[in-house]
Amino acid sequence: MSDDQTSSVTAPAPYHVSKSNICVDSKGESNGNGVFANRRFGAGEEVASFKRPLVGSLETERLLDTCANCYMWTEGSSTGTRLYVPEGVKVDKCAACARFRYCSKACQKAAWNRGHKHECKVLKPMAGRGLPKAFLACIELLTRRKHGLISDQDWEMVCRLPSHVDDFKRKGTYGNIEMMAMGAPQFALPPTMFDKDFIAAMYARVMSNALTIITPTLDPLGIILDPTLCSLNHSCDPNAFIMMDGPSVSIRTLRPIRKDKEIFISYIDTTYPYHKRQEELQTRWFFTCRCAKCQEKATLQEDNWLLPVDSKFVLDAEAKKAMAQTQEQTFAVYEELHKLSTEHVIYGLKQILASCYESRFYPIYRQPYAEARDVLIVNLLSMGKFQDAWAQCAKRYKYILPKLYPVPFHPVRVVQTWQMAMLAAYLASTEEGVGAPGVNMGLIAMMLVKQVLDVAHLSHGPNNAFTKSVKGKAEEMIEELKRSVGNPDNAVMNRELEVQRDRLMEMGDWAEDGKISKPLKQVKLVEEAFSV
Repeated sequence: MSDDQTSSVTAPAPYHVSKSNICVDSKGESNGNGVFANRRFGAGEEVASFKRPLVGSLETERLLDTCANCYMWTEGSSTGTRLYVPEGVKVDKCAACARFRYCSKACQKAAWNRGHKHECKVLKPMAGRGLPKAFLACIELLTRRKHGLISDQDWEMVCRLPSHVDDFKRKGTYGNIEMMAMGAPQFALPPTMFDKDFIAAMYARVMSNALTIITPTLDPLGIILDPTLCSLNHSCDPNAFIMMDGPSVSIRTLRPIRKDKEIFISYIDTTYPYHKRQEELQTRWFFTCRCAKCQEKATLQEDNWLLPVDSKFVLDAEAKKAMAQTQEQTFAVYEELHKLSTEHVIYGLKQILASCYESRFYPIYRQPYAEARDVLIVNLLSMGKFQDAWAQCAKRYKYILPKLYPVPFHPVRVVQTWQMAMLAAYLASTEEGVGAPGVNMGLIAMMLVKQVLDVAHLSHGPNNAFTKSVKGKAEEMIEELKRSVGNPDNAVMNRELEVQRDRLMEMGDWAEDGKISKPLKQVKLVEEAFSV
C-alpha cells in the first residue's frame, strides 16, 4: 500500500486480499481477488480507513467547482451539502495546466507534491481539450509510476486487477482504448517503460475497476482507482459499503461479518429487478453475479408484483408477460426523461407514477417506481415547489425507505432522511409551511434530525463531516427551541415529537400517484385453488 494508506490502517491488518470465487467472467470462470475479514465485525463498524485512494479523477463538470485534492464540492446541490462546505469557498485553477482547481494553497501544494508537478507538464499542451475522467486517471497513474511515486507493492496489485481486454474487444469498444494508448509518446510516457499494449490494458483496468468518488451526501464526483478498494467484490446483497469524507475512504459494515468471510459492497443499485442488475453488471463490469440474492433470481421483493393479501387470485402467464412489458416500457420512458426540460421531466415522472399506481400490481417500492419519485423530488425542489416535494418525501419516508433499506443506518436511508429534515426546516421558516392544522414543521425537522443523529455514527462514522454537521444542526435546533419556549421538559417534548411523527405519517398519504393519466387496461386475473 501507499504511505497514505498504511498510515491510516491499524495493525494487525483488519482484512486480507485473497482469491475469490463469487463472480465469474464471460467465460464462466472465477475472476479476481476479494477482501476478507481478519476478525469479526459488528454492524455499523468500520473495517478500515484510507487517507486517500491511490488515484482519483473528477467528472468533467466537477473540474469547474471541485477541489482536485480534497474533493470539496463548492457548489454542492444536495439539500444540506452546504452545511459542511463553508460559505464563500472558491476553487482556483492551476495556472500551468488550467485543468484542475484547488480550494487553497495547501491543497494545491499537497497535490503538486503527490505528483501533479509531473502530470501538469503532460496536460499543459492539452489545455482546453475535454478529456474523460478515465483518461485522466490513467495518465495520473502512469506518470506517478514513471517518477517513482507509486510503490512496487501497489503497482503489482494494480496490475493484477482484471483488464477485461478480451471483453472490451467482444463489445467492440477496444478500438477507443487503443487510440488512447497510441498517443502515449505525447504524454511523456516512453515506450521503453510502457508500451502501447500495456497502456491500453491499464486504461481498460481503470474503466472496468474504478469506483465512484462520492460526497457524504452520496453525490457522485468522479472515480477512484485503488488496489485494495478495487479488490472489494460486488454483491446484490452486500454486507458493507464505501463511505467517503473528502479524499478519505472507509469501509463500513451493513451487518455483522464473521472472521474469514468475504467483504462485499454493491457496484449498482441493488433495489433493481434481477434481470436489470445482471444486465448492468455484464455491460459495465463483464461478470455474472452469483451472490445468494442472485441465485434466488426473480423470486425476491424486487421482482414480485403486488397481489391482494389472502387472495386466491394469481397472475397467469399472459398477465405476467403484460406486466413485464409494462415494466420495460416504464424503464424506457424513465431513461429518456433526462433529455427534456425540468417542467416536462416533472410531468413525465408523474405519468410514470400514475401508470405504476393504476396497474394495481406495481408495488410502490419496485423500480423504477421508487426511483422516479426520488428524481421527481429533486426536480420539484429545483422548481421551488417545496410543498409538493414535501408530500412526495413524506410518502417515500413512510412507504419506501423502510422497505428498500430496512437497515436504519443504510447510507441512502440516512441521507434521504437528512435531506427531508432540511426541507422540513425550510418549510418551518416560511409563513405557509405545509398549510395543515396541528402540524409543527419545526418539531418534525427536529425529530428527523434526531433520527439521523442517532445513526450517523454508524452510516458515516463519528468523525465524518456529515456526522459533525448533523450534530451541529441538532444543537442549533435545541438552542432555538430554548430561546422560543424556554427549557422544555423532556417528557413533554418527547410526547410532542411523537404527536408530530403521527402527523408526518399521515402526510405520507397526501401525494396521490393516480391522477395524471387514464387507467391502464386491467391485467387478467385467474382463480387458482390453494391446496391445503
